[in-house]
Amino acid sequence: MRSMVYLIDANVIIRFLVGDHEELLKIASDIFQEIERGEREVKILDSVLMEVFFVMTNFYRIPKKEVIGDLKKIIALRGVVGDKILHIETLNIIKNENIDFVDALICANSKLYGYNKLSFDGDVKKC
Repeated sequence: MRSMVYLIDANVIIRFLVGDHEELLKIASDIFQEIERGEREVKILDSVLMEVFFVMTNFYRIPKKEVIGDLKKIIALRGVVGDKILHIETLNIIKNENIDFVDALICANSKLYGYNKLSFDGDVKKC
């Protein structure tokens, strides 16, 4: 029997990475320790990953490179399930092509799964 997979919210990830709320940091840290050990499985939705990236880089003004590195480490944790390759590739495209998250997600899906792209956006067309 497969264990329950949780959908993790952006706020849990942000509290863990930023650590600006002591009580919530403790709870988030405990959750991520369970995820790291594979005791809890979580799926990070594309939209949640995008929200974390946006909030961390725009609200907290954390450098994009640092946020990408932190998110890659989280995605790589043992208990994170889902399309890790797509998420890593999306973050790589953001880092290397300097395009926004949604455009990078479209490009990553196209690259990895052979989807054709329909877009008026120059960034999407070039990747």
